[in-house]
Amino acid sequence: MREEVERVLGGDREAFRGIVMAYGPRVRAFLAAHLSNPQDVEDLAQETFIAAYEGLDRFDLEGDLARWLIGIARNKFLMHLRSAYQSVRGKERLRCAILTQTSADVAEGLEGDDAEAVATLRQCLDKLEGRIRTVINARYFEAQPVTGIAKALATSATAISSLLFRGRKMLEECIGKGALRDA
Repeated sequence: MREEVERVLGGDREAFRGIVMAYGPRVRAFLAAHLSNPQDVEDLAQETFIAAYEGLDRFDLEGDLARWLIGIARNKFLMHLRSAYQSVRGKERLRCAILTQTSADVAEGLEGDDAEAVATLRQCLDKLEGRIRTVINARYFEAQPVTGIAKALATSATAISSLLFRGRKMLEECIGKGALRDA
């Protein structure tokens, strides 16, 4: 393969086809081991070989071409994961914003007992303090998983579950007192 790399570096673009043919299956196998979508495998393999072609002048001719290509594929895979994660997080934030706005719109349209119940719930939520309020908001208004909240607050998932339980109990008691006071 060293000869083909040298030919590509010398300007022979067709010589790169031999590199793709020789190493394409290995790069695709690496990507397929990490991705379930065949289209993503093909896309990232193509991106890998484009990056390899563009950066071939930085390849050490004494080095292992397969290892170098797999390294590029690994980096492309990691960038793909980051992009997918950010996309999901953006969609989740949008979903939460829509739900929050929708619930506010619904609450404004409520009459009588329903409007009072929503108002009581909002008052009770406002009374929560500190970590309990943070955890309740993260879990129920931002739809974060317990493990994600635990990581963000540098604590255990068990501690977050306990805070959620206590927060729900506090809300239940507050709402019950509000209902008794209104009766």
